[in-house]
Amino acid sequence: MTSPFRSAPGQATRRQALAYGLAAVAVGSTGGTALADPATHTVQARGVKFAPMFIYIEPGDTVAWENMPSHNIETIDEMVPEGQTKVMSALGENYFTTFDTVGIVVYKCTPHWGARMGGIIVVGKPDNPEGIIDAYMDSTEEFKQNLPARGLLKKLKKDMQEKGLLA
Repeated sequence: MTSPFRSAPGQATRRQALAYGLAAVAVGSTGGTALADPATHTVQARGVKFAPMFIYIEPGDTVAWENMPSHNIETIDEMVPEGQTKVMSALGENYFTTFDTVGIVVYKCTPHWGARMGGIIVVGKPDNPEGIIDAYMDSTEEFKQNLPARGLLKKLKKDMQEKGLLA
């Protein structure tokens, strides 16, 4: 039986990731010493929206996108922290990848970007998140193809303010 997930090049398969997670839980539950366990966060494609639209994760955590029959995931080059590997999944396949770089990552569903189908991943606690969001907003003036991200970024700023994550 094949996994319903496709991993990024050089990434563990879903089965390997689950096995690792179970092993980490077993080590932790038996009183063994383990580093902070990486978590897997699930994003569902629902119509032409991702749910949740924003996720807050720690470096080393994995994000899995499910229910992707007519969707893909593509990070927006101008809205990814330096050092973060670009994500570009195949159309119609569930996908997962691990994020190790602290910062804010904006992604889209390429065929539904005109309908503003996108999401944002906040990895760790980036320095000056409001400045990052403002810089991403400014970049939409130069890169007009990224205009649909403006609404996402405004909602992210509000969400982060409500959570007390902005000064």
